[in-house]
Amino acid sequence: DKWRKVILDIENYRDKRENTLRELAQKIATKVKKTGKPQYLEPMNPFERRVIHMTLQNDPHVDTKSEGNGNLKKVKVYLKRRKPNR
Repeated sequence: DKWRKVILDIENYRDKRENTLRELAQKIATKVKKTGKPQYLEPMNPFERRVIHMTLQNDPHVDTKSEGNGNLKKVKVYLKRRKPNR
């Protein structure tokens, strides 16, 4: 027998959560750029972490990294290292 994945999305919860996470990612990225200090987000499931990573992947100033063990991991948002001028 094959397993089927069932997703139950009540009142567009998934879309609303995704939008909230995108806003959070932008807000945290702005804070990291202003302070220069890395920020850690609360432990998130793979879907939520992916939204954060995808939202900030093209930002030239910050990078993201998942840290922790298990299904719920924290996302670290930090400044990208500048490449030395040659």
